[in-house]
Amino acid sequence: MTAQETGTGTAPLLELRGVHTYYGQIHALKGLDMTVKEGEIVALIGGNGAGKTTTLRTVSGMMKPRAGQVLYAGQDVTGVPAHTLLGRGMSHVPEGRRIFPQLSVRENLEVGAYSVTDRGLIEQRIQEGFALFPRLKERENQLGGTMSGGEQQMLAIARALMVNPRLLLLDEPSMGLSPLFVEAIFDIVQMLNRERGTTILLVEQNASMALGIAHHGYVLQTGEIRLSRAAAELARDETVRKAYLGDE
Repeated sequence: MTAQETGTGTAPLLELRGVHTYYGQIHALKGLDMTVKEGEIVALIGGNGAGKTTTLRTVSGMMKPRAGQVLYAGQDVTGVPAHTLLGRGMSHVPEGRRIFPQLSVRENLEVGAYSVTDRGLIEQRIQEGFALFPRLKERENQLGGTMSGGEQQMLAIARALMVNPRLLLLDEPSMGLSPLFVEAIFDIVQMLNRERGTTILLVEQNASMALGIAHHGYVLQTGEIRLSRAAAELARDETVRKAYLGDE
């Protein structure tokens, strides 16, 4: 995998302006400003508790900020429910995958297309998912909960793609996976961006791999953006390397 130095688009698809999000009394995001341009892969890195998952939940409508704005495709979508944003082409693969364990692979994919009414289109996208992840085709009728972690992650991504998203939010896609599955997942992420033009906001503990495929990167610390640079520049930054890339 190789890093891409610049994004393919110039117009912002997603903007966060002064976003403050709370868990009860806990101030999780503190005036967050972020821009994701159309056609980019943007990596959001940071330590545990930095606010990365909260950022994705705020963007996707799972959490409502107390202050600030979330703009998507030029429209203010602050507080718009997640199911509405899904219908507008924003799809979220949450941390921990959260597939339906008692449903088959095919049934999980069908659930992901609940906002699509054309049965022919649903079947087409199921087959596209099988083409991306041949292992899912092999397990088409297998219950999701009986598959390995890597297979479940593939299913979670394929399910998110059932709405043909314009913006894909990925939360820790490599968590708990073997190196082989991690490589496969990141290759698919790059392919979606390169061949389909899908814009991707990626939260990932494996900062080295995330920055290796991203166009731009943000470093989040205790709910605030500390650094914002081209991903390749962040990967070379000595402070970032020591803190997040495991360099001594």
